[in-house]
Amino acid sequence: MDDETMCTTYERYTITTFHDDGVWWARARITAKDAGGDRPVVGGPWKNRPGAQVAAELFCSSGKAG
Repeated sequence: MDDETMCTTYERYTITTFHDDGVWWARARITAKDAGGDRPVVGGPWKNRPGAQVAAELFCSSGKAG
C-alpha cells in the first residue's frame, strides 16, 4: 500500500480511500467478508481524502456497503 491508498476500519466495515487522476475515491465492504467484495462509495470523486472518508462512513452507516 502506498501513500495514495489507505485502509481504515469503521464500525464493522473496511474503508479504502485512494487517489487517482488528481481526485479521491472510496470503496467499502463488511470487514468479515473476503477482500474483493468492495462496493464503490457513491458521490465521488472528492477533492481530498477526508471528504472521501466521511462520505464512506456515511455510506456504511446507511447500510449500502453490505
